[in-house]
Amino acid sequence: MEIKFIEDLEKDTNNWQGSMVGGSNYGLDWWKFLPRDILVEKTKDPAYLRNYLEGKYYKTGKIAEFITWLEQNINSAQIQEDLELLMNKKFGNITITVFITVFGRGMYHVPGSLFYLNYCHRDPEKSASRIYHELMHFLFHIYYWEECQKAGFTQPQIHDLKESLTVLLNPILDKRGLPLDQGYPKHKELRTKLKELWGKKSWKFEDFLKEVLTRKWFII
Repeated sequence: MEIKFIEDLEKDTNNWQGSMVGGSNYGLDWWKFLPRDILVEKTKDPAYLRNYLEGKYYKTGKIAEFITWLEQNINSAQIQEDLELLMNKKFGNITITVFITVFGRGMYHVPGSLFYLNYCHRDPEKSASRIYHELMHFLFHIYYWEECQKAGFTQPQIHDLKESLTVLLNPILDKRGLPLDQGYPKHKELRTKLKELWGKKSWKFEDFLKEVLTRKWFII
């Protein structure tokens, strides 16, 4: 697996607008994450938003500096090894494109082998935790999503489970000295149940998931 970090103003602009159109996810209102110097109404104007981002982050070199930090500090081989051990599946020979976004929400697209990574200038190590988080989604979609569908669960229910399962990353992140995965407030109870069940024995991920599917905890 190879990770490529990309600076792309147009992609960032599109992510901002897509996030604002969606409005909210998993109980979070995305407009609350806007910087104080831009109004919600202004984000609807692509030309204005593009100029805002270009002047504040791109022409100043902030995004380029952040990518340099990522390239020097993100150990993609270690991340791959950790996730493949956790999920008991392989990434294979894949190149994943990571677009930097200044917005707090970042979409991912498994068929396109890409995701968006939030610009973390104050605490860049959070970026490593977020990369673990997003790449765990990749393995879940590729190998386990269909199993959840066959078990009769809806897409929103599977998305809730997918997001809650990232609580299993925390022992790994703690071992690597990285910030823990916090998840969404909506999933707090489910994440607690998953953590407790995972800790009861040494599971293979596929067996753990089968057990979780029988319990139907994630029908929220």
